[in-house]
Amino acid sequence: MKLNKLIVLIGLLMAHTASATNYYVAKSGADTNVGTLSAPFLTIAKASSMLSAGDTCFIMEGIYREVLQPQSNGEAGKPIVYTSYDGEDVLISATEILDTWEQHSGNIYKAAYTMTLGRQNMLFCNDKPMDWARWPNNEDSNPYTIDAWNVTSGTASSVESHDLPSHSWAGGYIWYLGAHSGTSWTREITSSTTTTVNFEGVDITKWPFNPHNPTVKRNNNFGRFYLMGVLDALDYEREWFYKDGYVYFQAPNNLNPSTLKVEVGARSKTINLNKTYVYVDGINTFGGKVDISADNCELRNTTITNGLQILDELDNTDAQVADAAVLVRSSYVTVSNNTIDGSSLNGVFVQGWGNKTNVNISNNYIRNCNTVGIHASPIRCSAPNAVIYGNTIQTTGRDGIYNGGSDTEIAYNDVSNCMLINNDGGVFYTVGNANDKNVVIHHNWFHDSEGPDYADGRAAGIYLDNNSKGYLVHHNVVWNVTWTGIQMNWDNWNIDIYNNSIYEVEGTMGRWENGYTLNDVVLKNNYGSSGEFIGTDISATSNLIDATNPFTDISAHDFRPHQDAAIIDAGEQIVGITDDYMGAAPDIGAYEYQRTPWRPGVNPVMGGEEDVPTALPQDSGAINWLMFPNPLDAPYLKIQTMNASKISIYDLTGRKVYVSLEQIPEHSIHKEVFPSSGLYVVQIQGENRTLSRKLLVQ
Repeated sequence: MKLNKLIVLIGLLMAHTASATNYYVAKSGADTNVGTLSAPFLTIAKASSMLSAGDTCFIMEGIYREVLQPQSNGEAGKPIVYTSYDGEDVLISATEILDTWEQHSGNIYKAAYTMTLGRQNMLFCNDKPMDWARWPNNEDSNPYTIDAWNVTSGTASSVESHDLPSHSWAGGYIWYLGAHSGTSWTREITSSTTTTVNFEGVDITKWPFNPHNPTVKRNNNFGRFYLMGVLDALDYEREWFYKDGYVYFQAPNNLNPSTLKVEVGARSKTINLNKTYVYVDGINTFGGKVDISADNCELRNTTITNGLQILDELDNTDAQVADAAVLVRSSYVTVSNNTIDGSSLNGVFVQGWGNKTNVNISNNYIRNCNTVGIHASPIRCSAPNAVIYGNTIQTTGRDGIYNGGSDTEIAYNDVSNCMLINNDGGVFYTVGNANDKNVVIHHNWFHDSEGPDYADGRAAGIYLDNNSKGYLVHHNVVWNVTWTGIQMNWDNWNIDIYNNSIYEVEGTMGRWENGYTLNDVVLKNNYGSSGEFIGTDISATSNLIDATNPFTDISAHDFRPHQDAAIIDAGEQIVGITDDYMGAAPDIGAYEYQRTPWRPGVNPVMGGEEDVPTALPQDSGAINWLMFPNPLDAPYLKIQTMNASKISIYDLTGRKVYVSLEQIPEHSIHKEVFPSSGLYVVQIQGENRTLSRKLLVQ
């Protein structure tokens, strides 16, 4: 990571003009200084007031309790850069220390402080979010087990149950998860008894409250709930409450909170990029979100801890909230090489409305998202022309990746431990409409996810839900999920499903037809361990359902065929998809026998040929070639060849974007040949052999 950061920083600095100015910020500085290395500013805000296009702000080690917010725009080739000085540990915190505790009653302490963030009010102890005072108590300190109470019946504005605490819950909140368990909702409580909780009503005739409401019985229950947000509920360690200028807290292990590090949310944001061409590199944050609302901004090499800890909306009319630890509301944005750890809603949310486009979310480690149990995801993107590449995603209440935008590439992601609260979702999830989305989903791992046992446990690997159209799904591995490997619902058109491996699932594919139709759903070269394939054009020879394990070593995640596997040489050639096969024919499934295996997640390995030459040997006969740089981040792609008669470049739909029949030793291909960023296949053809390699265009 340090080497990547250095390369990025050098590139940024080289892009600046000779007249660019460096400013410095340090905890030992003063805003009356001139901002040099020997006389740094004290605050980032002061530096921001001085920065103009091409300038860099170097921030020295320490905790800065303010918002990083530029005051001027950068320019193309002259961004404004905020970065840590010499790789020092810099933290921007949205919290303030609370250490004026006095005993309130028993193990409960209180401190005078005015909270101002409403739903985002939060108390942290030793860097962990605490629970709003609640019942039932969160006894295992695991937000994904929810520790809820069963509903016996209800209406649009009430739930019936039994043995509720006798104190009043008026002014508090009810969190409710329907029996279907697809999503939850939260409402303010108006009154209560020991058997009834009344709340602000919902419209149970409309989605998402139909079917998620206490009048609907499914899976032998009417749903579950917990109550929170009144002082009388504060009776267990890790719980807190706020009212009338006082914060009340029962600390972990019932300790005196004065002996612990206790912080309260004071600002909703840590970084607010509301100016164009601003790059943030290597600046860590805690307790507040990063909001990117201006175009051409970049967020790199940051660790964002508990970026958004918040209650659900109290008046929602849909099942999602457009908020996240990293909220992107603009175009041409890069979110790369970050760790995003902790968000009660989304990890990264990309707004799709308002002509937002071209967002790159790559090489991030994202975990511990969506503890509310709604339609929220570690990555949730609705903008077109996005790239979601090389991310490692773990632990979330519902879907791992949601993509609703068109013309998007989802590639080389490793996604697991999803669907911990909700039912009827997927490790990858999307819904469609009347139009083709033109989305490519390839070279991902979707695995180890289990729907909740209080519902019917439906966690799919790849879920192309209602009316999904226009998808190319290839070279993915799905394993150890409790539903289907690939699930489709309603009208599903123009979908190509090639070279996927699906193992240890309830069924390879499934579909809820509900009176709708399939059209042009093509399956080739897929392996599944159980169930069936579903489509309109299913190759009878190149798709295989077989319970026999064909893989080299599942425990080591080596999904290449073992030497005796029936899937070797059993597939068919698909231009742009299987061009680099070995043997008589392509193998079935996501990996090729004896080919260097690809591996997804942070710092992905593309795999490919076993022996990639470092120089062109001066012999005859064999095809030899070099291709650089890869990834392509320069104006030209260089290809050196020997004994090659043709060079072709395809995008991942199989469309040819470049061809050359010139037999020259060195080709220089301008980056403008590639219509967009993403993955391409470069194919070199000789007299008796064709070789292919993948190229990432940045």
